[in-house]
Amino acid sequence: MPWRRLLSALLLASLAGCGFAPVYAPVAGGKGSPAAQLGQVYVAVIPDRTGQELRQDLQVRLEGAGATGTKQYTLTVSYALTSEGIGIDPDTDVTFIRLHGGANWQLLGITPGTPALASGYASVEDGYSVIVNQYFFESLENDEVERRMAETLADQIVVRLAAYFRNRDKVAQK
Repeated sequence: MPWRRLLSALLLASLAGCGFAPVYAPVAGGKGSPAAQLGQVYVAVIPDRTGQELRQDLQVRLEGAGATGTKQYTLTVSYALTSEGIGIDPDTDVTFIRLHGGANWQLLGITPGTPALASGYASVEDGYSVIVNQYFFESLENDEVERRMAETLADQIVVRLAAYFRNRDKVAQK
C-alpha cells in the first residue's frame, strides 16, 4: 500500500508541474473563484417541460457553486429534444427509442443588449427499450431518460462556464 501512496504523490506532482489546476480554484489576481462567479449567473426561462428540467438543473449547479445576492450575468439556453424509433428488422414494431438533446447557450452581461461573453453547444444522446403493450413503463422510462439528459447537459454547460471564468481571469492577469 505505501507504494500506491508514493505513486499517487508522484502523479499529482507531475500534474502540478505541467500547470494543471482545478477549474474551480481561484486565479491569483482574478475576480474571485470561478465557483463564486458561477453563483452570479441568472438562468433565463427555457420553454417546455424538458427545458424547465434543464433550467432547474442549471440553477442547482450554479447556485450551489457559491451563490451571491446580485446576478452579474444572464445565461440563455435554446434546448431541443428529438427522438427516433428503431426496429430490429423492417417487419417489427419499434423496439428502441433513441433521444438526442442539444442546447445552444450564451452567457450575457446582465445589461440588455450587451454582446455575448461566451457561447457554446452541448449535446447528449440516450435511449431506452420499448416493451410492447407497456405504455405506462415506456412513459416512465422516457421521463427518466429526459431527466438524465438534462442533468448531463447542465453538467457540460456549467463546466464550460467555469472554464470561461477561469480563462478570462488568466488572460486579464497577463
